[in-house]
Amino acid sequence: MSRSGTSTGTVVRWDEEAGGAVIEVPDAPGDCWAAADVVARDTDSGALRAGQVVTVDWAEPGDGGLPVRAVRVHRRQDLQATPGA
Repeated sequence: MSRSGTSTGTVVRWDEEAGGAVIEVPDAPGDCWAAADVVARDTDSGALRAGQVVTVDWAEPGDGGLPVRAVRVHRRQDLQATPGA
């Protein structure tokens, strides 16, 4: 049975070559792959940066070798992560 949800996550890394990001999502059953085309374009660049806090609509099965995939990603302007914390 596949699961889905909406959670707050933190970008682990942006992979320009693969065209997406790995996002740590504590409420999901593992890290999440977010392809560039599911990132909301509220700026000119679709790229995310490590440590950036985002809201992720996620679903199983995963993609990019990870257990879950992002269906939609929105940048959070009201929260800031501390990389390495």
